Amino acid sequence: MQWQHLELETWLWLIFAAYWFIGALTAGKTISRESLGSSLPRNLVLALAGALLFAHSLSAGILGRRFIPPSQDFYFAGVLLTASGLGLAFWARYNLGRNWSSQITLKEGHTLVCTGPYKYLRHPIYSGIFLAIVGTALTVGRYRALLAVVLALLGFWWKARQEDAWLARAFGEQFEQHRQRTGRLLPRWRAVRG
Repeated sequence: MQWQHLELETWLWLIFAAYWFIGALTAGKTISRESLGSSLPRNLVLALAGALLFAHSLSAGILGRRFIPPSQDFYFAGVLLTASGLGLAFWARYNLGRNWSSQITLKEGHTLVCTGPYKYLRHPIYSGIFLAIVGTALTVGRYRALLAVVLALLGFWWKARQEDAWLARAFGEQFEQHRQRTGRLLPRWRAVRG
């Protein structure tokens, strides 16, 4: 694939990946990390979702059939959702600061972040990336992308549950109060109203 022929949503994902890589260089020192046995199955599900979304070679049979017709309207709606989702993930990553990690970890001096998007969501990075995947699925328009959406939802739900358990152990009552005010992947209605 030549650089000048990359679609707009692919450029958004490349910018996101660069930001993530650079951000990883500024993360705090890890004091506790989930085991490989805990993270590997979930990460494989998420990697498969990514492969289905971006690998044109995985378009054999029904996976290659379109679930929506090619349309500029669907394409631009998908790009808008991709940009919005990645924007939410950027904002959430910025709010996490040195607490951020791609794996479930506790950092030296780890704090429970309850500002920015964390005021409404416990896992806005996952929510944002998932929204971006939905948007990219619209731009792809093939069943392989729909399967990627399902796998990504499963992977992020799984990771969010595991991370909630870690945060509950680390922050106890403070996390329980935060959990009651926020939604896991979607905001709680009463938290948004009040």
